[in-house]
Amino acid sequence: MTLKTYNKIKLGIVFITAFIFSQSLVLRNFFIPIMVLGLSSLALFYLRKKVVEVIADERDYQIGGKSALLAIQLTSWAGVIIMFILYALSDTNPFYQPIAMTLAFSVCVLMLMYSAIFKYYSKHNFKDEKRD
Repeated sequence: MTLKTYNKIKLGIVFITAFIFSQSLVLRNFFIPIMVLGLSSLALFYLRKKVVEVIADERDYQIGGKSALLAIQLTSWAGVIIMFILYALSDTNPFYQPIAMTLAFSVCVLMLMYSAIFKYYSKHNFKDEKRD
């Protein structure tokens, strides 16, 4: 399969997945979106293995790594700032405190997951190589 064919099929799968996902949420059926996301991920993973051309090179992975790190850092800073603001305003509205605590724990989990994944990849030297 060529890269152009893969990209066309991927676009179709994404469109169908988004349509089914949104319609399921409108109908308040929350099982179907989870199932559709899983099946579409498996289909895209299978189709990616069938591509004979280079999908991404080292430069793409380096840029992706840098942008992911910056996105995590900015999200963490924004989450912490918003959490402190909400926690400071919790005297005026008691609903702000649980929101602030949820945001704080979410940022902590995000940073812990990033650290664990970074440590894993540092030890195992993960590479996305084509397997026969």
